[in-house]
Parts: sequence; structure tokens; C-alpha cells
Amino acid sequence: MAAMRIVTVADDGTLARVAADLICAVVGAKPDAVLGLPTGATPVATYRELERRSAAGKTDVSRAMVYAIDEFAGVSPATPGTNHMFYRAHLRLPVRALHVPDAVAPEPEAHIADFAEAVRQAGGFDLCVLGIGTNGHIAFNEPGSARDSRARVVDLAETSRQAHAAAFGGIERVPRQGMTLGVADLLEARAIAVLATGAGKAEIVRRAIDGPMTAAVPASWLQAHGDCTWLLDAAAARTLRPR
Repeated sequence: MAAMRIVTVADDGTLARVAADLICAVVGAKPDAVLGLPTGATPVATYRELERRSAAGKTDVSRAMVYAIDEFAGVSPATPGTNHMFYRAHLRLPVRALHVPDAVAPEPEAHIADFAEAVRQAGGFDLCVLGIGTNGHIAFNEPGSARDSRARVVDLAETSRQAHAAAFGGIERVPRQGMTLGVADLLEARAIAVLATGAGKAEIVRRAIDGPMTAAVPASWLQAHGDCTWLLDAAAARTLRPR
């Protein structure tokens, strides 16, 4: 039976500490853990907390391996706004390895399929941390993504491109396609954590958690996972049904 836990905290700072606790617990139990870690504004505070704990000797991530869960396609990895550049700026952790899909891979479909296979060959995700887009996407699995979808190249929704416009320096510079692990790839993780903050995410969080499982809201497929934790601030959780 699926197990979905909802943890609601007062603010972003508390959420960052709770998320860091979860990641540290996984790495503490398995020092060579394989982690899937997202980009975006929401996890930045969590990464800063992990960096602080690592520098203080409170956690040891030196044997952990990190895989990105998506990347833009057809743009230099050195372009501001890419996930490659995000990790360079915000994931300053001494992990054993950080793997990000090659944004300029000549055969992107084959490349992202091989990337997903590399995750499996590494033992699979012990923990995959996700964000959720305002349209319900997880990684770059946009609305319409089936539960059995696998790693592939996708056309990015305009709402997703708009969300990255500032990082790229304008909507016209945001790539129209991305490479992503599929919903089925994400569901293979032993544990999943979803981070969401702000009132702007409240309605889609409600649909993902309390609504039916549907390709129209890809995050709703997480209801079927056996170990999924939603970490929400009060604003993002405000429209959930009482529990």
C-alpha cells in the first residue's frame, strides 16, 4: 500500500532544515547513497544548509553520488540558466560525483536514455528530491506525461519556460526542449521527497495530493509511490483537505 507523508512547517527556513535532515539521514544510513537532486529556487536554502553542515563536520557526503533529474537541451552547459550552471552555483558539496545530462549531446534521446540507465547501474536512487511546477510537472515531465513514461526529450510548456526566463535573461533565451528522467524512472526511487513553498503552489499541491492520479497533473502519480514525503510550508499546504 502506498505511503504518503505530508510534513507542513511554518516557513522556508524550517523547511530547508527538515529537508536537510531527511537527506542527511539517508546518507548517514548509507554513506554511498545515490541521490537525485532538483534545481529551482525552492531547494537552494536546503543546499545551503547541507553546505553548512558539511563544513561544520556534521554530515559527510564525500561518498554520496548525485544525479540531476533533468537538463535543458540544445544550449551550451555554460549558459546561465542551465541546470549545469545551477549546480555549480548552489550545490557546493564535496560529493563523490555529480552527474548532469549533456545539454549539447548530439543524440539527446539516446543520451538521456543512457543517463537513466547509468542511474540504474549505480543502484538506483536511494532518495530522489523533487520540486513541483505550477502546472504539476516533476522534473521536466510536463502535463500529459504517463505514469509509465521513461527518460526522453520533451517540449517544455510555456509556463515552465516562463519560470526560467529570469535565469536565462529573457524568455526568448529559454530552450524549448529539455531532457528528463521519466515518471517511471522517478517512481523507481526507494524514497521520494517533494519540496514546495508559497501560496502560488497551493492549488497544484492540492491537486497532486488530494486529486485523482492523472497525466494532467504528473505529480499526482507520486500517490502510487511506497515512500513519498511532501515537505510544505504553510502557504503551500493551505488548501489541502484536513488530515
